[in-house]
Amino acid sequence: MRNITILALLIAFISTEYVFGQSAVKREPPKGSLTSGTIDSQFIYLYAISRTQDGIEHVRQANLDRIRKNVADTIKALTKEIVDLKAMNVNQQASIDVMADSLSQANRNLQASQQEKDSFSFMGIQLQKSTYSMMMWGIVLLLTIALIFFIYRYNQSNVVTNDTKKAIENLQVEFEQHRKKAMEKEQKLKRQLQDELNRRMG
Repeated sequence: MRNITILALLIAFISTEYVFGQSAVKREPPKGSLTSGTIDSQFIYLYAISRTQDGIEHVRQANLDRIRKNVADTIKALTKEIVDLKAMNVNQQASIDVMADSLSQANRNLQASQQEKDSFSFMGIQLQKSTYSMMMWGIVLLLTIALIFFIYRYNQSNVVTNDTKKAIENLQVEFEQHRKKAMEKEQKLKRQLQDELNRRMG
């Protein structure tokens, strides 16, 4: 019987300590605030300051309204930040497009400058310098071939002319010799005729 009494007193003492200990823990003020910190920390604080009765959390209307307002303000701020980021993105994209257009224009100007450097207008026709050079060398080659051909033809004609001159000179010499022989023959015949006339008359 005595042991049972001691055991009962011990259980009562432990129960009292547990209850007072729980009370001391519950009396400890919760940390946090409904006006600062993250939404998650505010919900944790709201849960900590709520009252539990029969397994149901009882929250004050004012605290719930404060949380709702904080959530709405956070959503509004995040929405504004999203809109600002989208506007910034649009502006950056516009700047990128402008820079891309400027780069394309610079590339076109560079190509035009390079083409203008490598080409020029010849008789109203835009020609590359390499094409013009090849064309000029082709003309020079054709003119050189034509000059060589004409020199060859001239030399051939000169040879023919010289041969013709020599042939004419030879013909003239032969004609002169023939003419002299003919004159000598005519003179000889005239003398013979005169001699015969003189002989007959004498």
